Amino acid sequence: MPDLSRKEVIQILAITDQARLAGVDLSGLDLSGFNFAGADLIRANLSGANLTNAYMRHSQLEEAILEGAILVNTNLKEANLKGCRIKGADLSGANLTDANLFGVELDLNQKKQVIGLLS
Repeated sequence: MPDLSRKEVIQILAITDQARLAGVDLSGLDLSGFNFAGADLIRANLSGANLTNAYMRHSQLEEAILEGAILVNTNLKEANLKGCRIKGADLSGANLTDANLFGVELDLNQKKQVIGLLS
């Protein structure tokens, strides 16, 4: 997985509407407030990343690693999270309306935190 810095991510997002960041290592980066709408983040490593208030609608996060990530108030509406590893992630106020969560294991606390999750 190639590593990218916060600055490099900003540069990529500045030149494209739907960033192609599949398989990249973004672990531990502060990406709060970033617009990842429609981005290809398949198999990306976002463990421990701060994605507070990020806009990730329609993002492709299939098999991404989100363990320990901060997803407070993140818009993941209609995102593809199939097979994501999300253990220990803070999903307080995250919007998962119509997101593909096939194979995603959310604990009871995470289920209580999110918006748009059917019981």
